[in-house]
Amino acid sequence: MTAVAILPARPGGRVVRRWVAAVLVVVTTLLVVASTVAVWAHRTVLDTDDFMDAVTPVLDDPAFYDALADHVTEQTLLALDLDARAATRLTELDEMMALALVEQLDAEPGPLLEALSTRVDRLTLATLAPVVADRFEERVETLVHRLVDSEAFHDRLPQLVERAHRAAIGVARADGADHPDVYLTDDAVVLDTTPLIAEALREALGSVGDMLPGVTLPDALVERAPDARAQLGAALGTRLPDGFGQVALLDRETFDLVQGTVTTVDRAVWVLVALTVLLVVVTVAVAPARRRVTVQLGIGVVAGLMIAAALVARLRDLVVDAARTTDGERVATVLFDAVAADLHEIFWLIGIVAAVGAVVAVLLGRPAWLRRAGDRWPWLRATDGEAAGISRRVAGHADALRVVVVAVAVLGVVLTGFSWVGLVLVGLFLAVCLVGISVAQRIADVPGERRSAPAP
Repeated sequence: MTAVAILPARPGGRVVRRWVAAVLVVVTTLLVVASTVAVWAHRTVLDTDDFMDAVTPVLDDPAFYDALADHVTEQTLLALDLDARAATRLTELDEMMALALVEQLDAEPGPLLEALSTRVDRLTLATLAPVVADRFEERVETLVHRLVDSEAFHDRLPQLVERAHRAAIGVARADGADHPDVYLTDDAVVLDTTPLIAEALREALGSVGDMLPGVTLPDALVERAPDARAQLGAALGTRLPDGFGQVALLDRETFDLVQGTVTTVDRAVWVLVALTVLLVVVTVAVAPARRRVTVQLGIGVVAGLMIAAALVARLRDLVVDAARTTDGERVATVLFDAVAADLHEIFWLIGIVAAVGAVVAVLLGRPAWLRRAGDRWPWLRATDGEAAGISRRVAGHADALRVVVVAVAVLGVVLTGFSWVGLVLVGLFLAVCLVGISVAQRIADVPGERRSAPAP
């Protein structure tokens, strides 16, 4: 019989595969983190329905209404300009009182009025304008807070948030639709709150109407912000500033970056996920030591997710710091935490899978510490006695146990509401139980002692 020589693998090829696997581990780790964030952004941030599911439970926080009431009050007082109107009304009243005095003295009004205004140093009612305006401003602030805190407005707030989110995402996607609530300027993305301010003005007119004679607000404002501002200013007899009722959401530079990211996520999110899965398979297949590269992938993914979580926390600080008031900081914090909750769930899901994969790869390699544990505690590998009896009982009811385990897993999925983390934990439980049943069957087939290896 002709002997066949078995050629050893070339060491150079093994070194190349090792370096290629190392590069693939780094690239795959980055792609896992990137695809995780992309899935979250596409699923929660860019989808209005999922976004509302995340933020609606926290919209009852009083900070939302306090911050909104403060903004509407500030803009309402700006539109009313009570200091100037009080001064005007008090000056008119002062002139009327002077004319009445002249009539009582039965004198010529011209010279006497001139003397009263220029030669006589007297206090006028106009000096009381700041005091009068402060009292009216307090009344307006109370009315606006009452309006914002009303049950009717609480019912409307989720609709307003949903409409603003749809408009903001539509502007980011440049869908060409008309979004009057959110629009793009040369400097920023702006949210228009003029309709809310108009409602507050209608409430305020019932209390300060004496200072605004002849003012009648329109029943409805036009949708476009500049036209609505001009319409409201004409009704009040004044010119409102260009930034009236406008809240800057993002500066233009940041928006351009966000718009590019949104476009990329919309187009490539599922391609990115598929590429990530493919690279995981290729990395393990190419590596000369597959268990080792699996451990490296698991550790790398966990480390990458921890870094990503730290970056998300830093982003949260930047968002909160951008708020101008204490209530605004609280609103930003609550909203960010609500939206980012899904991202943390996905991080936990991917992290658990990666960690379990790394641990399983380590155990399959039968490390020295595991062999020493087997020598120290023989029951870990016993095939007779009580341990073998348990294995035989499990093996004898293997089919029934599999049915029970699957039923429990299905029940667990239902009870956890089909959440990502619940699905992963239930899946791990199912895998461990099924593997344990299979191992018990193999152990039960071995008589009293382990079989020795056959002689060559």
